[in-house]
Amino acid sequence: MMNRFADINLSFKKLPPVYGYRSQKLVPIEKALENIMSEIDELPYYIKTAKKYCHFPSEHGLTRDESAAIYIYTMEWDETSLYRVLNKALRSENRQALKIWFPYLKLFDTALDKLPTVKEVVWRGVPLHIGKSFTKNQMITWWTINSCSSSVDVIKNFLGNDRKSTLFLIEAVNGKQISAYSALENEDEVILRMGTEFRVKSNALDHPYGSHVVHLIEVDDNNDTPVISDMNDMHIASTYEDQDALDSHNQSYRTENQDFDLINASGHRFQDEGDDHSAENSSEISEDEEYLQATPGKHVRNSETLYMANATQSKSKNRLFDRTEDEYHVCRTCGEQFPSRNKLYHHLRTECEEA
Repeated sequence: MMNRFADINLSFKKLPPVYGYRSQKLVPIEKALENIMSEIDELPYYIKTAKKYCHFPSEHGLTRDESAAIYIYTMEWDETSLYRVLNKALRSENRQALKIWFPYLKLFDTALDKLPTVKEVVWRGVPLHIGKSFTKNQMITWWTINSCSSSVDVIKNFLGNDRKSTLFLIEAVNGKQISAYSALENEDEVILRMGTEFRVKSNALDHPYGSHVVHLIEVDDNNDTPVISDMNDMHIASTYEDQDALDSHNQSYRTENQDFDLINASGHRFQDEGDDHSAENSSEISEDEEYLQATPGKHVRNSETLYMANATQSKSKNRLFDRTEDEYHVCRTCGEQFPSRNKLYHHLRTECEEA
């Protein structure tokens, strides 16, 4: 099943930018989405859910409706999930048909404006063999709202074991961190706005098993500083010492000296030129291939431990559900467990007496 992180524009067609929504007046989310009711089944229920469980009060000054606008975008129930219908419209050549979305886009964009801008490496992925469609210095525009993650592990989990996949490493300079406002906080979601333009840093990196890695740099006329020091001089070195070890240790982080050595889900290591490659200055797989160095002189057993040691996750008392270690979704209202979000939402909509 497609998800936000894989909802990628695979067409390179030129479209007029969308900006008419900026002149819209801010209205409550119910009013903002009233013209979409016929396109999304049971939309009033999802709006009610978003307003109930969204992150509010907000430390960033978002109103409840603005916070709910982000929350409902991250909710996923079926093929009519709001983000799917919206992004399909944003890809359409019929820009007039987008007008019914203008009130919601105004609310959503206003919410993003209030969040801090993040400048970091983020990831997307698609279970398709499309890497060869991207060539060095090619300019591309993604016309949709673009969900990314600061954790490659999140993208790998969505892609599963599909070797015929394409992973996007993106140097983002205008990202918006929405984890605290998402229905799923642990996905470390970063939003890149619709119409974001990218330059392809280099030809796609081939993996012997058929997957590709595409390195994109967000184009910003007002900010030409690299995301990471000397990132623009980065070259890619393939490593195939042990595919299983690389698959289980798929991400390391920058060290105290800001050196960059990232092992991604496709089994390649990205290295800064000039890096001395010593264990003291970079995170790497150790000699026994069972440990991954998180900080100089310290090793951890696996990538999950490394992630927890390096990432800061926001907490919320208002989330709709939790996820267990075995990926079950737990209703926070009654405690019942479900194997998927779809089943959970159906439970909340039709069965949960306390919802």
